Amino acid sequence: MYVGSAKKKQSILGLIPLFKAVEDLGADPEELLRRRGMSLQNMNGAAVIEQSLELDIVSEAIDLLNDPILGVKVGSQVTFTSYGTYAMLLMSAPNFDQALKVGAQFQSLSLLFSHMTLHFDKDWIELRYTLPEASPKLRTFIADRDLMGTYIFVREFLEKPNEILIAAGTARPKPEGKCLAEYQKYIDFDLHFDQPYNWFRLPRVILSVAMKHGNPLAHQLYRVQAYELLRKFYSQDEDIVSQTKQVIEGYEGRFPSVPEVAKMFSVSERTFRRKLSAANTSYQGILDEHKKQRCLGMMAAGKVSVAALADQLGYAESASFLRAFKRWTGCTPKDYLRRV
Repeated sequence: MYVGSAKKKQSILGLIPLFKAVEDLGADPEELLRRRGMSLQNMNGAAVIEQSLELDIVSEAIDLLNDPILGVKVGSQVTFTSYGTYAMLLMSAPNFDQALKVGAQFQSLSLLFSHMTLHFDKDWIELRYTLPEASPKLRTFIADRDLMGTYIFVREFLEKPNEILIAAGTARPKPEGKCLAEYQKYIDFDLHFDQPYNWFRLPRVILSVAMKHGNPLAHQLYRVQAYELLRKFYSQDEDIVSQTKQVIEGYEGRFPSVPEVAKMFSVSERTFRRKLSAANTSYQGILDEHKKQRCLGMMAAGKVSVAALADQLGYAESASFLRAFKRWTGCTPKDYLRRV
Protein backbone atom coordinates (compact mmCIF):
# COMPACT_ATOMS: atom_id res chain seq x y z
CA MET A 1 0.00 0.00 0.00
CA TYR A 2 1.09 3.55 -0.73
CA VAL A 3 2.24 5.28 2.46
CA GLY A 4 3.41 8.65 1.13
CA SER A 5 1.58 11.92 1.63
CA ALA A 6 1.81 13.48 -1.84
CA LYS A 7 -1.33 15.15 -3.18
CA LYS A 8 -0.06 15.19 -6.74
CA LYS A 9 -2.48 14.36 -9.52
CA GLN A 10 -1.53 12.62 -12.75
CA SER A 11 -3.10 11.81 -16.07
CA ILE A 12 -5.22 8.69 -15.85
CA LEU A 13 -3.43 7.54 -19.01
CA GLY A 14 -0.58 6.49 -16.72
CA LEU A 15 -2.66 3.42 -15.80
CA ILE A 16 -2.79 2.13 -19.38
CA PRO A 17 0.73 0.56 -19.39
CA LEU A 18 -0.13 -1.17 -16.09
CA PHE A 19 -3.39 -2.55 -17.47
CA LYS A 20 -1.62 -3.79 -20.62
CA ALA A 21 0.95 -5.63 -18.49
CA VAL A 22 -1.82 -7.04 -16.26
CA GLU A 23 -3.61 -8.40 -19.35
CA ASP A 24 -0.37 -9.87 -20.73
CA LEU A 25 0.08 -11.74 -17.45
CA GLY A 26 -3.42 -13.23 -17.70
CA ALA A 27 -5.33 -11.06 -15.20
CA ASP A 28 -8.31 -8.72 -15.64
CA PRO A 29 -7.58 -5.01 -15.06
CA GLU A 30 -11.30 -4.33 -14.63
CA GLU A 31 -11.09 -6.09 -11.26
CA LEU A 32 -8.64 -3.43 -10.06
CA LEU A 33 -11.08 -0.67 -10.98
CA ARG A 34 -14.45 -2.18 -10.13
CA ARG A 35 -13.88 -2.11 -6.37
CA ARG A 36 -13.20 1.61 -6.65
CA GLY A 37 -16.31 2.41 -8.66
CA MET A 38 -14.29 2.84 -11.86
CA SER A 39 -14.38 1.13 -15.24
CA LEU A 40 -12.20 1.01 -18.33
CA GLN A 41 -15.30 1.69 -20.41
CA ASN A 42 -15.91 4.98 -18.64
CA MET A 43 -12.33 6.24 -18.48
CA ASN A 44 -11.84 9.68 -20.02
CA GLY A 45 -8.39 10.19 -21.53
CA ALA A 46 -8.40 13.81 -20.38
CA ALA A 47 -9.15 12.91 -16.75
CA VAL A 48 -6.69 13.06 -13.88
CA ILE A 49 -6.28 10.81 -10.85
CA GLU A 50 -4.82 11.39 -7.41
CA GLN A 51 -1.38 9.82 -7.26
CA SER A 52 -2.27 8.13 -3.96
CA LEU A 53 -5.25 6.36 -5.61
CA GLU A 54 -3.18 5.34 -8.62
CA LEU A 55 -0.50 3.87 -6.36
CA ASP A 56 -3.13 1.98 -4.35
CA ILE A 57 -4.27 0.38 -7.62
CA VAL A 58 -0.64 -0.43 -8.45
CA SER A 59 -0.13 -1.97 -4.98
CA GLU A 60 -3.09 -4.28 -5.50
CA ALA A 61 -1.74 -5.31 -8.91
CA ILE A 62 1.63 -6.11 -7.34
CA ASP A 63 -0.03 -8.37 -4.74
CA LEU A 64 -2.30 -9.95 -7.35
CA LEU A 65 0.42 -10.83 -9.85
CA ASN A 66 3.36 -11.46 -7.49
CA ASP A 67 5.83 -10.65 -10.27
CA PRO A 68 9.14 -9.27 -8.90
CA ILE A 69 9.89 -7.38 -12.13
CA LEU A 70 6.37 -6.13 -12.85
CA GLY A 71 7.62 -2.54 -12.78
CA VAL A 72 10.09 -2.97 -15.62
CA LYS A 73 7.45 -4.81 -17.66
CA VAL A 74 5.00 -1.95 -17.13
CA GLY A 75 7.69 0.62 -17.93
CA SER A 76 8.43 -1.16 -21.20
CA GLN A 77 4.78 -0.62 -22.19
CA VAL A 78 5.12 3.17 -21.94
CA THR A 79 5.05 4.82 -25.36
CA PHE A 80 6.06 8.32 -26.39
CA THR A 81 2.49 9.10 -27.46
CA SER A 82 1.27 8.36 -23.92
CA TYR A 83 2.71 11.72 -22.83
CA GLY A 84 0.58 13.89 -25.14
CA THR A 85 1.30 17.62 -24.78
CA TYR A 86 4.27 16.93 -22.51
CA ALA A 87 5.97 14.91 -25.26
CA MET A 88 5.30 17.54 -27.92
CA LEU A 89 6.59 20.30 -25.64
CA LEU A 90 9.92 18.51 -25.28
CA MET A 91 10.09 17.40 -28.90
CA SER A 92 9.59 20.97 -30.20
CA ALA A 93 12.31 22.45 -27.96
CA PRO A 94 15.27 23.96 -29.86
CA ASN A 95 17.90 21.74 -28.21
CA PHE A 96 18.37 18.97 -25.67
CA ASP A 97 19.22 21.46 -22.92
CA GLN A 98 15.89 23.26 -23.27
CA ALA A 99 14.03 19.96 -23.58
CA LEU A 100 15.44 18.80 -20.24
CA LYS A 101 14.59 22.07 -18.52
CA VAL A 102 10.97 22.21 -19.66
CA GLY A 103 10.77 18.49 -18.89
CA ALA A 104 11.66 19.23 -15.28
CA GLN A 105 9.43 22.30 -15.11
CA PHE A 106 6.33 20.53 -16.42
CA GLN A 107 6.98 17.06 -15.00
CA SER A 108 3.54 17.04 -13.36
CA LEU A 109 2.30 16.37 -16.90
CA SER A 110 4.53 13.31 -17.19
CA LEU A 111 3.67 9.79 -16.02
CA LEU A 112 6.41 9.74 -13.38
CA PHE A 113 5.76 8.69 -9.80
CA SER A 114 9.21 9.95 -8.79
CA HIS A 115 10.39 13.58 -8.80
CA MET A 116 13.01 14.57 -11.37
CA THR A 117 15.77 17.13 -10.83
CA LEU A 118 18.68 18.08 -13.07
CA HIS A 119 22.24 18.11 -11.75
CA PHE A 120 25.13 19.55 -13.76
CA ASP A 121 28.85 18.83 -13.64
CA LYS A 122 31.50 20.27 -15.94
CA ASP A 123 31.55 17.00 -17.94
CA TRP A 124 28.10 15.48 -17.47
CA ILE A 125 24.48 16.08 -16.61
CA GLU A 126 22.55 13.78 -14.30
CA LEU A 127 18.80 13.21 -14.42
CA ARG A 128 17.94 12.29 -10.84
CA TYR A 129 14.64 10.70 -9.77
CA THR A 130 13.68 10.77 -6.09
CA LEU A 131 11.08 8.14 -5.22
CA PRO A 132 8.07 8.80 -2.95
CA GLU A 133 7.89 7.07 0.42
CA ALA A 134 6.36 3.63 -0.09
CA SER A 135 6.46 -0.01 1.00
CA PRO A 136 9.50 -2.02 -0.24
CA LYS A 137 7.53 -3.83 -2.98
CA LEU A 138 5.91 -0.64 -4.23
CA ARG A 139 9.20 1.25 -4.10
CA THR A 140 10.84 -1.45 -6.24
CA PHE A 141 7.96 -1.24 -8.72
CA ILE A 142 8.25 2.56 -8.95
CA ALA A 143 12.03 2.39 -9.40
CA ASP A 144 11.68 -0.14 -12.24
CA ARG A 145 8.70 1.49 -13.92
CA ASP A 146 10.13 5.03 -13.91
CA LEU A 147 13.59 3.80 -14.94
CA MET A 148 12.31 1.90 -17.96
CA GLY A 149 9.71 4.52 -18.88
CA THR A 150 12.34 7.28 -18.80
CA TYR A 151 14.78 5.25 -20.90
CA ILE A 152 12.12 4.65 -23.56
CA PHE A 153 11.34 8.37 -23.51
CA VAL A 154 15.03 9.32 -23.90
CA ARG A 155 15.35 6.92 -26.83
CA GLU A 156 12.98 9.15 -28.77
CA PHE A 157 15.49 12.00 -28.53
CA LEU A 158 18.84 10.24 -28.86
CA GLU A 159 20.15 7.76 -31.39
CA LYS A 160 21.76 4.74 -29.69
CA PRO A 161 21.18 6.07 -26.14
CA ASN A 162 22.83 2.99 -24.60
CA GLU A 163 26.09 4.09 -26.26
CA ILE A 164 25.73 7.70 -25.07
CA LEU A 165 24.84 6.93 -21.46
CA ILE A 166 27.84 7.36 -19.16
CA ALA A 167 26.13 5.43 -16.38
CA ALA A 168 22.73 4.77 -14.81
CA GLY A 169 21.47 3.71 -11.41
CA THR A 170 18.30 2.42 -9.80
CA ALA A 171 16.93 2.47 -6.27
CA ARG A 172 15.75 -1.14 -6.54
CA PRO A 173 17.70 -4.02 -4.94
CA LYS A 174 19.66 -6.17 -7.38
CA PRO A 175 17.56 -9.13 -8.60
CA GLU A 176 19.02 -12.59 -8.13
CA GLY A 177 19.18 -15.80 -10.17
CA LYS A 178 16.50 -16.29 -12.81
CA CYS A 179 14.91 -12.98 -11.84
CA LEU A 180 18.13 -11.13 -12.77
CA ALA A 181 18.33 -12.95 -16.11
CA GLU A 182 14.71 -11.99 -16.87
CA TYR A 183 15.33 -8.41 -15.76
CA GLN A 184 18.34 -8.04 -18.05
CA LYS A 185 16.20 -8.90 -21.08
CA TYR A 186 14.68 -5.43 -20.72
CA ILE A 187 17.84 -3.48 -19.82
CA ASP A 188 20.48 -3.04 -22.54
CA PHE A 189 22.72 -0.64 -20.60
CA ASP A 190 25.04 -0.85 -17.60
CA LEU A 191 23.00 -0.34 -14.44
CA HIS A 192 24.01 0.18 -10.79
CA PHE A 193 21.56 -1.28 -8.26
CA ASP A 194 20.75 -0.33 -4.64
CA GLN A 195 21.14 3.41 -5.25
CA PRO A 196 19.41 6.03 -3.04
CA TYR A 197 17.47 7.20 -6.13
CA ASN A 198 17.23 6.50 -9.87
CA TRP A 199 19.64 8.38 -12.11
CA PHE A 200 20.86 8.68 -15.69
CA ARG A 201 24.18 10.35 -16.43
CA LEU A 202 24.79 11.79 -19.89
CA PRO A 203 27.71 13.75 -21.38
CA ARG A 204 27.22 17.48 -21.01
CA VAL A 205 28.09 18.08 -24.67
CA ILE A 206 24.70 16.71 -25.73
CA LEU A 207 23.00 19.78 -24.22
CA SER A 208 23.80 21.77 -27.34
CA VAL A 209 22.49 19.09 -29.71
CA ALA A 210 19.59 20.45 -31.76
CA MET A 211 16.28 18.61 -31.50
CA LYS A 212 15.29 16.93 -34.76
CA HIS A 213 11.80 18.45 -34.59
CA GLY A 214 12.67 21.71 -32.85
CA ASN A 215 10.21 24.47 -33.71
CA PRO A 216 10.18 27.75 -31.70
CA LEU A 217 6.62 28.69 -32.64
CA ALA A 218 5.21 25.24 -31.92
CA HIS A 219 7.23 25.10 -28.70
CA GLN A 220 5.66 28.33 -27.47
CA LEU A 221 2.17 27.09 -28.31
CA TYR A 222 2.75 23.80 -26.49
CA ARG A 223 4.12 25.72 -23.51
CA VAL A 224 0.88 27.73 -23.27
CA GLN A 225 -1.10 24.49 -23.54
CA ALA A 226 1.07 22.91 -20.83
CA TYR A 227 0.35 25.81 -18.47
CA GLU A 228 -3.36 25.27 -19.02
CA LEU A 229 -3.09 21.55 -18.35
CA LEU A 230 -1.21 22.17 -15.11
CA ARG A 231 -4.37 23.69 -13.66
CA LYS A 232 -5.79 20.15 -13.46
CA PHE A 233 -2.90 18.98 -11.32
CA TYR A 234 -3.12 21.64 -8.62
CA SER A 235 -6.32 21.87 -6.60
CA GLN A 236 -7.40 25.31 -5.44
CA ASP A 237 -7.00 24.43 -1.78
CA GLU A 238 -3.57 22.83 -2.12
CA ASP A 239 -0.79 24.51 -0.16
CA ILE A 240 0.67 27.24 -2.39
CA VAL A 241 4.01 26.98 -0.61
CA SER A 242 4.30 23.24 -1.35
CA GLN A 243 3.34 23.85 -4.97
CA THR A 244 6.00 26.53 -5.33
CA LYS A 245 8.67 24.34 -3.76
CA GLN A 246 7.81 21.51 -6.15
CA VAL A 247 8.20 23.80 -9.15
CA ILE A 248 11.55 25.16 -7.96
CA GLU A 249 12.95 21.68 -7.26
CA GLY A 250 12.87 20.87 -10.96
CA TYR A 251 15.29 23.68 -11.81
CA GLU A 252 19.00 24.22 -11.56
CA GLY A 253 21.05 27.26 -12.55
CA ARG A 254 18.27 29.38 -13.96
CA PHE A 255 15.22 29.45 -11.68
CA PRO A 256 11.76 30.65 -12.79
CA SER A 257 10.66 34.21 -12.08
CA VAL A 258 7.60 35.23 -10.05
CA PRO A 259 5.56 35.95 -13.22
CA GLU A 260 6.47 32.53 -14.65
CA VAL A 261 5.42 30.64 -11.51
CA ALA A 262 2.24 32.71 -11.15
CA LYS A 263 1.34 31.88 -14.75
CA MET A 264 1.93 28.20 -14.04
CA PHE A 265 -0.68 28.40 -11.27
CA SER A 266 -3.02 30.45 -13.48
CA VAL A 267 -3.09 33.42 -11.10
CA SER A 268 -1.88 36.98 -11.41
CA GLU A 269 1.53 37.92 -10.05
CA ARG A 270 -0.18 40.05 -7.40
CA THR A 271 -2.43 37.17 -6.27
CA PHE A 272 0.54 34.79 -6.15
CA ARG A 273 2.52 37.18 -3.95
CA ARG A 274 -0.52 37.76 -1.72
CA LYS A 275 -1.07 34.01 -1.18
CA LEU A 276 2.55 33.52 -0.21
CA SER A 277 2.38 36.52 2.11
CA ALA A 278 -0.69 35.01 3.79
CA ALA A 279 1.45 31.91 4.44
CA ASN A 280 4.08 34.16 6.08
CA THR A 281 6.64 33.72 3.33
CA SER A 282 7.66 35.04 -0.09
CA TYR A 283 8.89 33.62 -3.35
CA GLN A 284 12.38 34.95 -2.69
CA GLY A 285 12.33 33.38 0.77
CA ILE A 286 11.31 29.97 -0.60
CA LEU A 287 13.90 30.19 -3.38
CA ASP A 288 16.63 31.29 -0.97
CA GLU A 289 15.93 28.37 1.39
CA HIS A 290 15.93 25.97 -1.55
CA LYS A 291 19.32 27.25 -2.72
CA LYS A 292 20.72 26.94 0.79
CA GLN A 293 19.58 23.34 1.23
CA ARG A 294 20.73 22.32 -2.25
CA CYS A 295 24.10 23.97 -1.65
CA LEU A 296 24.67 22.20 1.67
CA GLY A 297 23.54 18.92 0.13
CA MET A 298 26.00 19.26 -2.75
CA MET A 299 28.83 20.07 -0.34
CA ALA A 300 27.98 17.06 1.82
CA ALA A 301 27.93 14.78 -1.23
CA GLY A 302 31.52 15.52 -2.23
CA LYS A 303 34.14 18.06 -3.18
CA VAL A 304 32.73 20.84 -5.34
CA SER A 305 34.23 24.19 -6.31
CA VAL A 306 32.79 27.58 -5.40
CA ALA A 307 32.42 28.34 -9.12
CA ALA A 308 30.40 25.14 -9.67
CA LEU A 309 28.16 25.89 -6.68
CA ALA A 310 27.56 29.43 -7.91
CA ASP A 311 26.73 28.20 -11.42
CA GLN A 312 24.30 25.48 -10.31
CA LEU A 313 22.55 27.79 -7.85
CA GLY A 314 22.01 30.53 -10.41
CA TYR A 315 24.57 33.12 -9.29
CA ALA A 316 26.25 35.02 -12.11
CA GLU A 317 29.37 35.63 -10.00
CA SER A 318 31.13 33.66 -7.27
CA ALA A 319 31.17 36.80 -5.10
CA SER A 320 27.36 36.91 -5.06
CA PHE A 321 27.22 33.27 -4.04
CA LEU A 322 29.78 33.78 -1.26
CA ARG A 323 27.71 36.64 0.19
CA ALA A 324 24.62 34.44 0.17
CA PHE A 325 26.52 31.55 1.75
CA LYS A 326 27.78 33.76 4.57
CA ARG A 327 24.23 34.96 5.16
CA TRP A 328 23.04 31.33 5.38
CA THR A 329 25.79 29.97 7.61
CA GLY A 330 27.71 32.90 9.05
CA CYS A 331 30.97 31.74 7.49
CA THR A 332 32.74 30.90 4.21
CA PRO A 333 32.36 27.50 2.48
CA LYS A 334 35.90 26.58 3.53
CA ASP A 335 35.21 27.38 7.20
CA TYR A 336 31.87 25.56 7.01
CA LEU A 337 33.53 22.36 5.79
CA ARG A 338 36.04 22.55 8.62
CA ARG A 339 33.20 22.77 11.14
CA VAL A 340 31.24 19.82 9.77
